[in-house]
Amino acid sequence: ARTSIGEKELQKRKTIERLERDGLTDMQKELGLPELPYALAVISASGAAGYGDFCDHLHNNEYGFVFRTELFEATMQGANAPQSIADAIHAIEETNKSAIKAGKHAFDAVLIMRGGGSNIDLDCFDDYSLAVAIANCSLPVFTAIGHERDYHIADMVAHEHVKTPTALADEFISRYIDEDAAIEAYSTRLRL
Repeated sequence: ARTSIGEKELQKRKTIERLERDGLTDMQKELGLPELPYALAVISASGAAGYGDFCDHLHNNEYGFVFRTELFEATMQGANAPQSIADAIHAIEETNKSAIKAGKHAFDAVLIMRGGGSNIDLDCFDDYSLAVAIANCSLPVFTAIGHERDYHIADMVAHEHVKTPTALADEFISRYIDEDAAIEAYSTRLRL
């Protein structure tokens, strides 16, 4: 039995109401992000074009800013995707705890990315259990899912969301550009 668009919208609304009732919609927004986040845990399918674009754009940025990324592979569409992505979030949390215990730098943020797809391909990002996993993550979660027109429950509960994986790379690069400009302004003032 196929689900109609009206039924999907109704289900989405019910999920949002449940998240609001459970106090989960703004938990991520309250998390702090380091001024210059550089250690990024990425959740994606390894062969995804969007992930490739993100890595290329981030690591080959024209300014030479250096970032550390680690891929936590997950299924990014279909019935198994919400659990697979939630499992990746939990794996990142465990990796983070171990790093902190060992006195090493852990991750600064979690990035969930998936390039465009049909509405059916992207339905998994409206899943309640996935939204709960994102909301409860101890690290700021950034999402880049789908196309310009897409907005999912995962985006709603995330710390921040952007439209594409490349825009997500720009999000982090721009923080360094801003810091670079501020340092340049200070040094100019110091020389005067």
